[in-house]
Amino acid sequence: MKHLLLLIALSGFLPLTGKAIPNLNATDSARNKTRQALVQDAEHLSALATADRFLTAWMSDEPDIAESLMSPTYSGSSDDLESFLASPCPCAFEIKHGRKARPGAYEFPVVLLRPPAGDSRISMQSTTIRVSKARDDRWLVEKLP
Repeated sequence: MKHLLLLIALSGFLPLTGKAIPNLNATDSARNKTRQALVQDAEHLSALATADRFLTAWMSDEPDIAESLMSPTYSGSSDDLESFLASPCPCAFEIKHGRKARPGAYEFPVVLLRPPAGDSRISMQSTTIRVSKARDDRWLVEKLP
């Protein structure tokens, strides 16, 4: 198996990113573009992991973890955060593919699913969550879903 992965890597395909390995004879600008694309993929993955961690803390009723993932630049009130975290569970969420909102920040479309009130259907709310990179290289939630 190790030799198969080596063969795949030498053939110019990276299975984890789907991007080609930089050509050794390529110009510096081509190598820089490839390097930048790999960095952006890594940032997207880190931002997505933070959004997932925050929503998992919401779903599993762990407000301390969720609050620790909040950015100091969060513009909402502490009441908004408390009411979001105090939502009745069992709950669930779906995160869709995000987009870069600005350098160091990503927005992810989210669907929040909450239990029905009375005999009604399950509550579905489509919204977004924004995650940004802090000065200490941690990813934090900037905008609640």
